[in-house]
Amino acid sequence: MQRILVAHDGSKASDKALRKALEIALSMNASLTVLAVVPELYLTELSDADRQRITEVLTRETEDTMERIRKSLSGRPIEIKFLVRQGDPAEKILETAHKMKVDLIVTGSHGKHGTKKFLIGSVSAKVVEYSKCPVLVVK
Repeated sequence: MQRILVAHDGSKASDKALRKALEIALSMNASLTVLAVVPELYLTELSDADRQRITEVLTRETEDTMERIRKSLSGRPIEIKFLVRQGDPAEKILETAHKMKVDLIVTGSHGKHGTKKFLIGSVSAKVVEYSKCPVLVVK
């Protein structure tokens, strides 16, 4: 295993996934990429200006979270990259995994909606369903 991608959305579930991905990367001397995706807003009730402001706030919060993670992981003996993308989280995770030719995707699970979503979370479920590489969902 050479490349691991871990998806992080700022949640406690993502923190657990990050810890597991780091553990695997360290044990296998693999590179680790931490990916955060700022979701696009499709709320028609918002004006374009309001949507832009909310997206800017979400982007700043995401970048702050990534900086916190970067600091907490500094000095580790493996290569660690940090990426922030904007769009549909599952699609961006899958797209990034494909472009980077990762060997493993690690994601957390929220389990918030519906039966399948209740078990592993909607983003995780989509990543598991469509990924071309193994996916580890951390609960």
